[in-house]
Amino acid sequence: YDQATGAEFARNDEYWGGAPTLETVSWSFFDDTGTMVTAGAGGEVDVILQIQAVGGEALYDNPDFNVVEANTATHRQIWMRCDTGQFTDKRVRQAFGMAIDRPALIDTLFKGKADIGNDHVIAPVFPYFDPSVPQREKDAEGAKQLLADAGFPDGISAVLHFGQLQEIPQLAQLIQAQVADSGFTLELAGESLDTFYGAQWCPAEPADPPCSGASELGIVDYGHRATPDVYLNAALKTGGAWNSSQYSSPEFDAAFADFQGSVGLEAQTAAAKVLQEILLEDTPIVVPYFYYYISAISSKYDGVRVSALGQVFLDKATQAA
Repeated sequence: YDQATGAEFARNDEYWGGAPTLETVSWSFFDDTGTMVTAGAGGEVDVILQIQAVGGEALYDNPDFNVVEANTATHRQIWMRCDTGQFTDKRVRQAFGMAIDRPALIDTLFKGKADIGNDHVIAPVFPYFDPSVPQREKDAEGAKQLLADAGFPDGISAVLHFGQLQEIPQLAQLIQAQVADSGFTLELAGESLDTFYGAQWCPAEPADPPCSGASELGIVDYGHRATPDVYLNAALKTGGAWNSSQYSSPEFDAAFADFQGSVGLEAQTAAAKVLQEILLEDTPIVVPYFYYYISAISSKYDGVRVSALGQVFLDKATQAA
């Protein structure tokens, strides 16, 4: 194992699940997706856990690779402080949501390979997602009216914080441009993930409640989960460990408890719809999209499985005939 370059694993013939077919597996570490894609196209690697639709074209068009796409709950949350600052009035937060052109973001950042978000965390991939909840669309005039009604007839100026991760810097630039005609003037403040999480998203102090030292406005990444409970509990429930928006709603907390206690798909869907409606109304976060998890696997191998959680399973992997 070398922290800078990679690691090599040897087959364990005594593995309880049966010895895998491959004798060794070498892992190579890369600093960016572009370098990985280049290595794949050049035949240097056989599996890339995650590529981006934009930048991964060399593998999409490569007959030596199979590109696997999966709908996921992976998303970005644009949090807005609900307890202090300029976003305490939900009309301001609603206006920010109305200022964003989600289809344009999906086309530009993912070439359409994402599901549209509606400012809640019940992703369309979940079986209890309710599509009947109206989709929020860009409405610059409506956004400006909401700002005026909330006491900001001349608009709002704010700093949008974000970490340097995947498409997030470009997302921040696109949002800055999109919301300008709706009355929001944004200054962009990007930084390394080494400092972003602890300085902007969820500082350790003050510790009670958690994340109460978060910045007023920012973008944070959330990976895929099999259920939305982690997002609902940690990011949105009162006192949640990752509640950077400092959102606190007894109505939401009760609806989340109802969702967790629901048994059967029909009851879960009804409870999820209530959560979708509450979050769309209160808008503590903006969720513009849920993007696909895309992996690239060499056609030289069969039986390689990946998951949207960033896992790869090689126990059944064999060289293709």
